Amino acid sequence: MSQNEAPSADAASAPFTLARTGTFDLTAADGSPYRIAVAWPETPPPAAGYPAIVLVDGQALFATAVTAARLQAIRSEVTGVDPAVVVGIGYPGEAPFDAERRQRDLLPVEGGADRFLTAIVEEILPAITRIAPLDPARRTLVGHSYGGLFSLHALFTRPGLFASHVAGSPSIWWSERAILATEERFRAGAGFAGRLLVTVGGAEQEASAQDEPRRRERRAMARMRDNAAEMAARLSASGRVECSFVEWPGENHVSVIPAMLSRAVSFALTSRSQSGRRAA
Repeated sequence: MSQNEAPSADAASAPFTLARTGTFDLTAADGSPYRIAVAWPETPPPAAGYPAIVLVDGQALFATAVTAARLQAIRSEVTGVDPAVVVGIGYPGEAPFDAERRQRDLLPVEGGADRFLTAIVEEILPAITRIAPLDPARRTLVGHSYGGLFSLHALFTRPGLFASHVAGSPSIWWSERAILATEERFRAGAGFAGRLLVTVGGAEQEASAQDEPRRRERRAMARMRDNAAEMAARLSASGRVECSFVEWPGENHVSVIPAMLSRAVSFALTSRSQSGRRAA
């Protein structure tokens, strides 16, 4: 093969891998199997441990989040982003999403979301600390769609488990917006509960000329943009969280994921000292 000749599919079959990453399988106490991906920095950990980004739907989100975190940490003097451990929680198999498992784990039905949250905090994160030390005061939970709803549920029902939450395109519409009752109880509580980033794509709610009637009806029912913006406004006014809302014009429910993950990295990993300097 000449220098300028493209390799064949067979010659290019060696997988591309991310350095300082690994996977392992974990069976939770309730018998649920998980596949955990973890990425750790090259730099030594701070005295308190590394900050951590914890992603649900790990197979779909992990690689993009790791790349975003590492690119931003390369120029931390510019970005303010600290090196971090990235954890992707997924399921055995190759599919980016496991529809059955994610519904069972991410939705607050029959205690599913609560069981999953307990498994994350009591079983999965302790397993990660045997690979790299984590700072419990700098943990961020990140999810998209049903995962965004799960991140909100975690904040509303067990505030303080994570310092920060990212709810990307949260499925607030689910079960006739049942999450709003949970949100109301949270807002009626007392005490600062951390930081929250709510994001959405501007095209998630807009109907296009190509949409079939049923899809138009679904977009109108879901109100992805309006539900997210309204909840963020209520939570900001409550004073219980430091809440930010970001909308990306033109991005749909899938195309918005890389933008959400990049913003989640800067939201989660900007050091307090850098934040203060930039604000000043």
